Amino acid sequence: MEMNGFMGSFYRISIFISRLAYINFLWILFTLMGVIIFGFMPATVAMFAVTRKWVNGAEDFPIFKTFWQFYKEEFLKANLYGLFFVFTGYIIYINFLLVADQVLWMTIARYILLVISILFIVTVLMFFPVYVHLKLKGSEYLKTALFLGLAYPQYTVIMVFGIVGIQYLMMFLPGLIPFFTASLMAYLLVRIANIIFRVVERKNQAIEEDQMAKEIQVY
Repeated sequence: MEMNGFMGSFYRISIFISRLAYINFLWILFTLMGVIIFGFMPATVAMFAVTRKWVNGAEDFPIFKTFWQFYKEEFLKANLYGLFFVFTGYIIYINFLLVADQVLWMTIARYILLVISILFIVTVLMFFPVYVHLKLKGSEYLKTALFLGLAYPQYTVIMVFGIVGIQYLMMFLPGLIPFFTASLMAYLLVRIANIIFRVVERKNQAIEEDQMAKEIQVY
């Protein structure tokens, strides 16, 4: 029986908090299973996949089994993407160190690197929601993540501020870090990304309907 009023709200909040904590626990566990280095990316993909199902209204599904399934299936591919992100981030960092002097051409180079860094951050922010939402191939995930992040900058900014807000919250309440940090960030990114996906779907649907209307008029 569905509960309403104060008790209903309390129950839903309790379920929300317990799921966040459980998903965060699984993320830590499976990251450690991969000796951190090899476990981080597949565990993160699995966390986003489970969070997406939850956000999209799925209730009665085995969280652990679903997490483990995605972890196994995406282990190799997720680590390859992780290697790309680490390598790219390292190259950007090294280049910043190389152009640290106050010389004109180095100043220009730093601004260029800043733009590249922003594009990199946008790609990383949107990558996981795109990865678990769409069926693409290879670099299409990266291109789509970057395109959506740039096409809807207002939502990207909300993502950034949301993550910063979560980090500040954890600084003031460090006891929450092992229970909610990763899962709360994943929930935030999935929620915002879902808004973008719905906007894109509505636009695509409107285009298809417009094309169909034009074809009917021709006939």
